Amino acid sequence: MSEKRVVRITNKKTGTVYLYEDRPYWDKEKKRPAHERKCIGKIGPDGTAEYNGYYRDREKIHALERKAGPQVTVSRTTLMGQRMLLDKEAGRIKIEKVLSKAFGADDAAKIMALAYYMVCKGKALSRSEQWLEDRGYGDLGLTSQRISELLARIGRDAVNTFLKGWLEVNSTSDTLLFDITSVSTYGKNNPYSEYGYNRDRESLEQINLALLTSCKSGLPLWVKELEGSMSDVAVVNDVIDELRRLGISSFTFCGDRGFYSAGNLKNLEDNGIKFLVPVPSNVKWGKEMIAEHRATLVSPMNVIYDGEGVTLYGKTVYKATPEYGRTWYHIYYDPARKDKAVAAFMIKLKKCYDELVAGSPIEAHRSLYEQYFIVKDTPKRGRKVIQNEAAVREYLENDSCYWILIGTTKLTAPQALRDYRDRGEVELGFDDLKNVMDLNRLRSHSSATILGKIFINFVALILLSSLNRTVSAIPEKDRHYWSASDMLDKVETYSKVHFVGKYKDRFTTATLKQRQIFDLLGIKYVYKGEEQNGEPQAPKDL
Repeated sequence: MSEKRVVRITNKKTGTVYLYEDRPYWDKEKKRPAHERKCIGKIGPDGTAEYNGYYRDREKIHALERKAGPQVTVSRTTLMGQRMLLDKEAGRIKIEKVLSKAFGADDAAKIMALAYYMVCKGKALSRSEQWLEDRGYGDLGLTSQRISELLARIGRDAVNTFLKGWLEVNSTSDTLLFDITSVSTYGKNNPYSEYGYNRDRESLEQINLALLTSCKSGLPLWVKELEGSMSDVAVVNDVIDELRRLGISSFTFCGDRGFYSAGNLKNLEDNGIKFLVPVPSNVKWGKEMIAEHRATLVSPMNVIYDGEGVTLYGKTVYKATPEYGRTWYHIYYDPARKDKAVAAFMIKLKKCYDELVAGSPIEAHRSLYEQYFIVKDTPKRGRKVIQNEAAVREYLENDSCYWILIGTTKLTAPQALRDYRDRGEVELGFDDLKNVMDLNRLRSHSSATILGKIFINFVALILLSSLNRTVSAIPEKDRHYWSASDMLDKVETYSKVHFVGKYKDRFTTATLKQRQIFDLLGIKYVYKGEEQNGEPQAPKDL
């Protein structure tokens, strides 16, 4: 392993010079040199180094080891902070018990350790060995080769056993938020990878991932890899069939506009699946319904609050239809978004007007010139630019910022909007899964190892979603506006030092920020030799 060195990197915007510990290494997957860097401080105004909390805490650990003296050997220093946070969440959602039933206790422990690594580091699993060793997982033997063997061992049957148990632990009678995304792969000879519509616009083979998340708990419940060329609509039958095999047949399916079609919704209804789906803006009956209710939509009785004031209006229309039976149509209007759209459009039209008057048209604006202006050139009076009043009025009166949600579950307009907005959690989950957790491009070359890697990342996503939800439930001011990631970073250096012989284990002194985080999350810890209950306390100013 290459030695670390300290490098200086200047922020071009602010001019601040930051200090990084840099370790060069050879990336076996990308087959090129790479660097692993950790910020340890910056250069202050007087030219001296100002080290950050991470570096200072680490030096405290080294000082404690040196203080033990030559006659006592410090056998192991274990970084405990991040484990403590994730152990708390894992215990709360009972995920390890479900993993053990599906994979056995030994492999379950390894999967959890690697999932912890993905939550905290999000880098290639092949680089996890030292991170795991530092956090007390050395006895799991997770070298690069052993990790590859574990990934190959995570088969479809065991994964389905886990998913069935996980779905049973988490109630699925509520709304399930659904989405799919594509993950590009460099892997070859994988039956799931194909060329097709790539949502990341990359010219690579891809794997589609389908994800279901509980609206009630916010936890991911189910994931499956699909052939790369499958369209959004074609996925629905596969989802219904898969969930039925896992014992789930009653839930509300919440998808995006890509899942709307008369046939698709009828298929859900025929299979006894309720749904909540937005209606595309170009659907004729949707336009007619908006026109019918537009005059009565803006009413005090239809105001929807978000805690900070009026955001939009919404009303629900009930109809019994032959296609879907009992059906609710939720119609919405967002006046604030409309005002912003109109203001931006008027600024654009003013710019187009000035360009025409100056005789300096831009080709990209040609369609706007032709639709919204009348230009007359005469030898005597010169150029005259007139606004097309009818076209501008048509824009102002169009249906933008109006939309409809159609559903077969009895919900009010605010309830339906809340459920649909929760789909954002699924999209954010995919962002975490692909970008934060090393799934943006899969480099494994066999279907077995790719499926194993996807599953470990799915477990990591469950843990991260749970922690995010726990942290979000704490008022922002009380947690000093820290995110879940901030908390994981701040507790990283809290450690246990184990000595051989008669000496007892000792814990490093928890910093003020670490104590506040442990207290906020109800985690027991040791401070000045005494165990603290980890009970939430009144927030302290930093």
